[in-house]
Amino acid sequence: MKFKIIPRSLTVSLALAVAWTGQAAGSPGAWAATNAPAAGQASAMADIPLRKLGEWIGLTIHWEPKQRTIIAAKGTDTIRLRLEDEGRASATANGRTIRLDGGVAVRGGTVYVTRDALRQTLGIEASWANGKPVIDSADAQTRANAFLTRLQRGDAESAYSLANAAFKAATIPAGLQEWIRQLSAYPRTWGTVAADAVHTTVTVTYQGPKMPFDVEVRLDRDGQVDDLYATMRMEGYRAPAYDRPDSYKEMPVVVGTGDHAVQATLTLPSGEGPFPAVILVQGDGELDADSTVFAQKPFRDLAAGLAGQQIAVLRMPKTTREHYVQLADHYTVEDEFVDNPLLAAEALATYPSIDPQRIYVAGHSRGGWMVPRILARDSKRLLAGAIVLAGADPRYSEIDSYDHPELGGMLPAEELAYYREQLKLVRQPDFDPANPPASFDLPPNPYWWSDIDSYEPAKEAQLRDADMLVLQGEQDFQVPAASLQGWKDIYEGRPNVEYRTYPNLTHLFTEGTLENGISNYAKPANVDPQVIEDIAKWIADRPH
Repeated sequence: MKFKIIPRSLTVSLALAVAWTGQAAGSPGAWAATNAPAAGQASAMADIPLRKLGEWIGLTIHWEPKQRTIIAAKGTDTIRLRLEDEGRASATANGRTIRLDGGVAVRGGTVYVTRDALRQTLGIEASWANGKPVIDSADAQTRANAFLTRLQRGDAESAYSLANAAFKAATIPAGLQEWIRQLSAYPRTWGTVAADAVHTTVTVTYQGPKMPFDVEVRLDRDGQVDDLYATMRMEGYRAPAYDRPDSYKEMPVVVGTGDHAVQATLTLPSGEGPFPAVILVQGDGELDADSTVFAQKPFRDLAAGLAGQQIAVLRMPKTTREHYVQLADHYTVEDEFVDNPLLAAEALATYPSIDPQRIYVAGHSRGGWMVPRILARDSKRLLAGAIVLAGADPRYSEIDSYDHPELGGMLPAEELAYYREQLKLVRQPDFDPANPPASFDLPPNPYWWSDIDSYEPAKEAQLRDADMLVLQGEQDFQVPAASLQGWKDIYEGRPNVEYRTYPNLTHLFTEGTLENGISNYAKPANVDPQVIEDIAKWIADRPH
């Protein structure tokens, strides 16, 4: 059954009003005084209009005339700037105070500051030219917030002035634009910054009416906006008892190039090696490297657990998460599930700590269903075998599965009927993804559907005879336990394919029940240790 819709159907209305009584002081990272130059180094001319700057980049500026104090809300941080005589001022934030002996001026009722004063008081690196701010390329937080603010206020031209050519050439999906617009009604943080070899990502969190939402703004090495993604904030995860940090180390590995580049995490066991390795492939949706679903992170669990069993694990964000806007309207099944796992295998084969004869791929959900294609595309025979974790019934193509509601999934009857009608268009001989019928509007895009229409797992399973392990939880409401029979059917007669089932485990191989459905994932739970033991034993039993 089709699962592409699952992550995209977990939407919450943002139209409800929510009372917000104020902003509290937040992280000390918003305060930059410790690295600020002395006030005497400030330029003599204060030329940055503070209120206009705030409006442009998303600061809330309030003036208290009796106290001659400016109150600036920078996300959840509040900075109070008290004006004194002759350009002097004092700024207070997060319990710290700094005095400015210059750099502030009031002209015509407008407060102006110098670049140095702005850095010292608000931790913002910017100047002013031609009626708008020029934000330093190194100030990722301010550039990200300015981009979101301009986008939310309908000033696309200014927003795109902060982006690179690749982003400008792409189209932000309408649903994402609307989501970001609605989020503007709620308080936000100024964002956290995480940098890797592919992007600097600023995650701005909005406190919605019922839950927080994250907007991830990705910048390239030049500080230009390169991509954008929004999701519900996932919280509550707890590391499993079998996660022993002293039993492994983690290192970054870049996989792919251009709009397919992602920074993966290689979890290496302690010791000399060379070790067998497993490459993890997620299911549907724009999933992160941990395959996070609410309070559960099954791929992080697998990485830590298998490393404790002397097996290296590589996990990576999906290309459709790292490059969501750039890929949204044209990516294929190959882009989403096949290309990067094979590139990862090629990279791992060159590592002295990895045994090149013992590299496996493990696909979960849709990633498992795609295993026959991944193995068939492995022309260099870098993969010694594969593990299927809750893969949908491979006897059916994606489109044919819509005629079998018993295969599971989360589509209500009326939506299922709509999909069936839409998919008739895909099956037309003249269906052209570059010019689809005007009435075709299935997510994610017509290229994805055109590509998957040609994929028949049962046929592709015949193209490669490789060792396989197929695992299935019996409390899986997304891929019913009966799907396991499909794998047994298409691999009938192959003694090198083994099967395991788990009576109490869900789609994520954590404990749960069919009746609780998706609410199983809302509570912290970890991949069952028996699953890790079974995978480790299966790999240990492979000839090498």
